[in-house]
Amino acid sequence: MKARFVDQGADRYVVGNVTQFDQKNEMFCRPLWDEEMLDLGKKFYMTEVPPRNKPGYRLKDQAMVNAAWHLENTFAQGVAGGRMGMYAWEWDQIFEFPLVPPGLKIDLDNPAEVTDGIKRVAKFFGSALVGVCKLDRRWVYSAAFPFRDQKPTPSELGDQYQYAIAIAIEMNYQAIRCSPTSPSSAATGLGYSKMAFIAGLLAHYIRGLGFKAIACGNDTACSIPIAIDAGLGELARNGLLITQAFGPRIRLAKVLTDMPLIADRPIEFGVWDFCLKCEKCAVKCPSQSIAYGEPTDKLNNISNRQGLLRWPINAVECLRFWAANGTDCANCIRTCPFNKPTGWLHDTVRWGVRNLRWLNPFFLWMDDICGYGKQTNADKFWTTQ
Repeated sequence: MKARFVDQGADRYVVGNVTQFDQKNEMFCRPLWDEEMLDLGKKFYMTEVPPRNKPGYRLKDQAMVNAAWHLENTFAQGVAGGRMGMYAWEWDQIFEFPLVPPGLKIDLDNPAEVTDGIKRVAKFFGSALVGVCKLDRRWVYSAAFPFRDQKPTPSELGDQYQYAIAIAIEMNYQAIRCSPTSPSSAATGLGYSKMAFIAGLLAHYIRGLGFKAIACGNDTACSIPIAIDAGLGELARNGLLITQAFGPRIRLAKVLTDMPLIADRPIEFGVWDFCLKCEKCAVKCPSQSIAYGEPTDKLNNISNRQGLLRWPINAVECLRFWAANGTDCANCIRTCPFNKPTGWLHDTVRWGVRNLRWLNPFFLWMDDICGYGKQTNADKFWTTQ
């Protein structure tokens, strides 16, 4: 499937003065310092969640979630601030084989070939999608907020980091269909662990070519606008990135580097127009955190960025549901019509969304008739894999 190239990436959504975002205002950070959110933080981060005799909430479901998050939580902590383990800005070369003489640099006479090599290595390590863009400094956090310290840390990203490599990791389709129960949460956790694994290895590969590289999860910069700039997809009503192949069923990481690369062009394949007609994610959101109607530049709270035209997410209410649910939620991914496995039928509909937009109401009707987006009983996840 070929998308249409466009001149603007994430800048297409800018309608006002966009400044760098302070990460402490991100919803997962606010419960650690915002007095109005402290009780919510205790419920979400500190309250024990006993297993229930209910599909998706049994001990085996919870154990799978914790196992899926293990690499991220133990060896990366991108959610908690990054800058360690797989996300360390500099790696100690404890043991390498074969030993390579220090100071070597790859020949950059053919930057297109080098860029293609970076993408091939990213996919070899496990990335489903990869793109390159010039790093727009508006998407870099003005200050980080590491969970470990629980205090703002000014951005220390040097000017030499001019390029970003956006990486998308596919999440398991069958597990996401169980949202908002634990198999879906395990798919998310596994995505985060894969993010750290793939981005960390790719950053070290670039260092091996003689250049600087910083692997990032949710830390350092905003992933979605970088991925849009790198040509991986478009912004949707649910506040997530929609890709052509997987819809919103992906996790995003990035590698920031001083290596001169060839930037990809942003793409457009009908997401914005489709979201104007479709409100399935809003209807099926348990906390009603997703906006109906037309996009706006108005804010719900300080967790929304200023100066952007989009459907702002009420992340406070979203996190309240997560705390009450005892695990996270991906209903906005599960119910999205773009969340389909590839195949001739779904690929044909994707072509229609891109080229025959007057048929969008028909495509939505067919999505309902076929029963897509409905929740799967989590016990079936254990018997149908």
